[in-house]
Amino acid sequence: MGCRPWSDLPVEILNLIIRRLSMIIDQIRFRLVCKNWHLAEVPEYESNVPWLLGFLWHFDLGVGDAMTQLISFHIPSPNNQCQITKNIVKEELELFGAGICASKYGWLLLQQSDKAFFYSPFSGKAIKLPNMEINFNRATFSSSPTSPDCICFAIQSSKSSDKIRFSICSPGNLEWCTIEVDGFNKAVEDVVYSNGNFYCVFSGGVLGAFYVASCHWSMLTCMEPIIEMQVWSRSRLVESNEELLLVCCSKDFHVFRFNWAKMGWRKINKLANQALFLCCSSFAAAAEGNTSALADRIYYHSNQHRSCFYDLHTKKRYACEDFYPWVLHDATETIWIQPPHF
Repeated sequence: MGCRPWSDLPVEILNLIIRRLSMIIDQIRFRLVCKNWHLAEVPEYESNVPWLLGFLWHFDLGVGDAMTQLISFHIPSPNNQCQITKNIVKEELELFGAGICASKYGWLLLQQSDKAFFYSPFSGKAIKLPNMEINFNRATFSSSPTSPDCICFAIQSSKSSDKIRFSICSPGNLEWCTIEVDGFNKAVEDVVYSNGNFYCVFSGGVLGAFYVASCHWSMLTCMEPIIEMQVWSRSRLVESNEELLLVCCSKDFHVFRFNWAKMGWRKINKLANQALFLCCSSFAAAAEGNTSALADRIYYHSNQHRSCFYDLHTKKRYACEDFYPWVLHDATETIWIQPPHF
């Protein structure tokens, strides 16, 4: 009688095993082993609430110059933390020290010099991209890197240049396609993908769009600043239910919705049962049911590796203590990441 392969275990056995794994991240990785193991019970957590991810590269001179990647998670429901340590092998040395450029669909877009790659902290899978042709300011991507329609987009624009350069690429391409257009000496502050196009906001709320289908660039607003306020940090673009939101931070947080009829920004005071999470790739999350307390809040990271939120009702800032703390200490970078969806 032949032995049954591990990949062909009955679902009942898989469920018994996964129930013995105390950490959600271990349960997730268990289900990613193979197609059959993916049939095991789905871990229980609030799928609409982001996790906090901490990223740290470590070089240990005392242990054979070992290089490791330390990833920490704070999982808001059931409110626990876990860490994953990955040794960097020879083939990955050129990626050591890479910084996070974007976070979407449970994937990270990382960049080191002219090297760029996608990385899934849940599965440990990496997808390399061709070497970059531009020193970009902002970057994002359209869909999961495993999807055939995934497009990575990078933009270079600064106050010292009268040119704007765009680069686009898909996983599997041999090189980036770079386009240069006339600019206007403004720094690009954020970029987001929505409805098949990439939208870029510049200082003052100036908005432009890169249309993927026709591969051309167009300005949507005038060149003059349209957000008349003294901001303390760069503005953030957020895609919310196929609408564009702009978040500006001064003494308070100010939220604007783009009015397509008038081609301009209109200030709003409510988020319609949503919460906003700001980082290099900001996003909106539904605040309903068990997470209704998050409605009309804007979450962000402080300089002390602590998560905070701004309440649009009270117009005050708070540390994240009343609902989910979202705290990580062993990290040089912290970012919101959307949990896996099964």
